[in-house]
Amino acid sequence: MMQPLNFSDHPVFTKDFTVITPALAEACSVAMDAVFMRRTGLVFYGLARVGKTRCVRILKNKLAGFMPRAYVTQIEVIKKDKSYTSSIALQIGLAEGCEFKTRELAVPRFVRIVDVIALKCAERNCNQWVLILDEFQRLRVFDLHQLADLLNMLEGRGVIMTLISFAMPGVSDLRKDVAREKDGAKLISRFMSDFIEFPGCKSESELRVILDTFDETSEYPKFSGIPYTRSLVPTAYAYGFRLAPYSKLMWDSLNAEAQGAYRKNLPLEHVFMTLRYLLRHCIINDRPSLTLTKGNFDSAVAHSKLAEFTKLNGGKLA
Repeated sequence: MMQPLNFSDHPVFTKDFTVITPALAEACSVAMDAVFMRRTGLVFYGLARVGKTRCVRILKNKLAGFMPRAYVTQIEVIKKDKSYTSSIALQIGLAEGCEFKTRELAVPRFVRIVDVIALKCAERNCNQWVLILDEFQRLRVFDLHQLADLLNMLEGRGVIMTLISFAMPGVSDLRKDVAREKDGAKLISRFMSDFIEFPGCKSESELRVILDTFDETSEYPKFSGIPYTRSLVPTAYAYGFRLAPYSKLMWDSLNAEAQGAYRKNLPLEHVFMTLRYLLRHCIINDRPSLTLTKGNFDSAVAHSKLAEFTKLNGGKLA
């Protein structure tokens, strides 16, 4: 019989794994379509810890396979106060490897950023630049004007710009600020016309997708064909133990602790934290008759600190 592995090195506990949830799959599909159709921009918004940043990474990897049709830049916007950067254009330039002199004039610096992006597109024999921005709500109205200038100047070089953004719900305040500007309607139509909710885990059936992944389609060690559940509790797994049949029990325990906008919209970080506590219990008690009780789930959810987190962060979604 298979011996259990050192679980401290397991992807479930190192957090080095990805489960393609329905929300993540849908967001990637919508974003890829926007790139294919060469749209100028769209914004995904959602509460903290529902999986937006993970989606950013997966989307960038997917777009990498889209080459050479598009050149991709991914940036997490640095908070505007106490930042060493003064604008989104400067942050893009630094990400693209531009070196700026302390007293370099803004216009030549801006032109150089455009030159670098256009050159990198030409090197890849493509005419589309995809900019993925995480923490989009941190931008100022000034930054959006700079993005519009980038778009216009790149179009003059024959390069189409597509902006895919991920934001917290506070992005609605930024849109209100933009709407009050003289040219605000143009900025909104270019970059903020499509606001798409990025949810957490919204149903028991979505939670079951995650548990099924652990039971059947995940793999560790790599290329072994052994799913996570089997690799962690080989004895129980051999006798029929699976996580998926417990989806309702886990769903009920999680929602009993979730508050505010997180009810039936669970933060994935806490879903996976709960799973880690459950699996640690299973590892310790791996045996042919292993079963899980409501008390096991309630204890794991409590250890994940879901109640405390959602109490502080579970305000209105929009």
